[in-house]
Amino acid sequence: MTEDRSSSTRYWLYYLAAVLSRNLPRRLVYWLGLRVADLYYWRRTGDRCAVMNNLARILSARGITLAATALPGLARKTFQNFGKYLVDFFRFARLTDAQLQRFVSLEHMEFLQEAAARGKGVLLVTAHLGNWELGGAVVTALGYRLNAVALPQRIEQLNRLFNRQRESRGVHVLPLGHAVYSIVRCLQRGEMVALLGDRNFTHQTERYDFFGAPAPLPRGPAWLAAHTGAPLVPVFLLRQEDDTFLLRCHPPIYPDTAGSEDAIRAHWLAALEKEIASAPGQWFIFEDFWK
Repeated sequence: MTEDRSSSTRYWLYYLAAVLSRNLPRRLVYWLGLRVADLYYWRRTGDRCAVMNNLARILSARGITLAATALPGLARKTFQNFGKYLVDFFRFARLTDAQLQRFVSLEHMEFLQEAAARGKGVLLVTAHLGNWELGGAVVTALGYRLNAVALPQRIEQLNRLFNRQRESRGVHVLPLGHAVYSIVRCLQRGEMVALLGDRNFTHQTERYDFFGAPAPLPRGPAWLAAHTGAPLVPVFLLRQEDDTFLLRCHPPIYPDTAGSEDAIRAHWLAALEKEIASAPGQWFIFEDFWK
């Protein structure tokens, strides 16, 4: 009974966030998102410590030693950025051309065009960084057919809420778990498939070097590229200081050129490390990633 009540509360909190995000002025709903994020920062001690541990690892790998008071401040900023992420997830149901031009800058879209021109489909690989959900809306607004692999929520009502939001943007959802066959079919049709490449939700035990230490990263993106021949394009949507966004594409990783699954993974992880290092306060992993 307690678990049912908790699940119901979680759903209604997200539903309220959706209603407020869509109907209140953006600046006001951002302010509300920041206050809720601050509440979580102070109350969720375990999450706060995990974020600080992750940030310390990332910065240490860059040769940076933060002042004692700087690390908690950056961790709090991470929570606040996540509050804004949720607002934008619900606010931008479908990006119009005017919204796209007003809020989103584009960098190296020629890499996307080049990969798509191969006719083998494209694996767009991103991370829980910046605003990956809004990134999907940008790709569909640019006229591409996009399928996104998503982890089903344990609460079915919440699952429907999230998927309706994604589908309203023209993103076709492929539930994680039995997605490989669907992914292959999408690629065979020449479509794009978006994957999150920084969290392992399978039972695999492989760990790969990441910011100087072994981390439980998924094998899937590199494996799919190696076995289907589809180019892998690292792509990220990052928040800018003025709350606009930058969609950045990295050069395509072609399996026939890279030569092996390990080489594909090395190229992908290099791009991922570079982007996380540039905006560590926008990497939304609320557990000790390397532990």
